[in-house]
Amino acid sequence: MSQVQKPQTLRGKTAWWAAVTVVFIVAVLAFLILVKPAPQNTPQAGEGTTQPTEGCNVPEGDTSSKPAMPVDLRWEADKGWTWPVSDTYGPTDTKDGFPVCFARSPLGAALTAVSMNASANVISARKAVELYTMESKGKDVLLGKTPDEPAATSPASFAGFIVDSFTGDEAAITLVMATPISSTGYTGLPGTFKWVDGDWKLKILDDGSSFVGQPPVPVKGGFVEWVGSNG
Repeated sequence: MSQVQKPQTLRGKTAWWAAVTVVFIVAVLAFLILVKPAPQNTPQAGEGTTQPTEGCNVPEGDTSSKPAMPVDLRWEADKGWTWPVSDTYGPTDTKDGFPVCFARSPLGAALTAVSMNASANVISARKAVELYTMESKGKDVLLGKTPDEPAATSPASFAGFIVDSFTGDEAAITLVMATPISSTGYTGLPGTFKWVDGDWKLKILDDGSSFVGQPPVPVKGGFVEWVGSNG
């Protein structure tokens, strides 16, 4: 079972979280100035299945709650940001310059969350919302709050992820970011992804947010890291 501390107030930062519009785009702004740069190590190999999924024809890979890192996982870099990608499990294609086509697995959903966040902060926050979120009332609310320009200029560090649940059609993923203002050095950004038309889309609540309550505070060892062996 994932080890996650109970949510805590992050020393006067709660006002930022009250204004969160979408977890993987705007919530990260609360930590941008203080976070450390992402590591550029290459994870060790892990094994997975090679059966393709419908839509983008991407291999499914490891569907466990603690998937091993693929052999080809590497780091992309742009404008000071670095984020993990896999040529096998996603993104395997682009749409209007945005990375798309991810594996129908927990790893694929986590890679979607990372690419969504990175794209919002490097390319365009509004266009990222338009592409990566499900059609809903909440999406319309969110778009009304989201600027077209990149969400931030200071890079954040992607540490790993937690698979809260997975059914094949839905993946609840907590993206873990490194930040020194948390008691553990990490904060969690929860989100639920649905499999829509052959790829993952973030589910937005009616108020334009993507989760309820305070963000969790993960502890090292309680999440899958983007570096090292997870076997």
